[in-house]
Amino acid sequence: MPELTTRCKQGKLIITDDFIRIELGTFKQSTLPRASFSSIDAKLAVPSIVGFGEVLQADLVKPSVAKEIVGMLSHPQ
Repeated sequence: MPELTTRCKQGKLIITDDFIRIELGTFKQSTLPRASFSSIDAKLAVPSIVGFGEVLQADLVKPSVAKEIVGMLSHPQ
């Protein structure tokens, strides 16, 4: 799967084969390994990415990008 990077309220949402990360600059970040990803709860432009014991929430993602993210994570290749 190619890397996907997009803006969100918290900073930058990055999704790769290895991890799902939300970054605010270089000092603050939340990372969820793809191996621990379990589900995604998507409301309009607010994907919440759920892992084992951890939740990443990316607010104010463009609706078209949010749909792409849901597709990528719901049907991994």
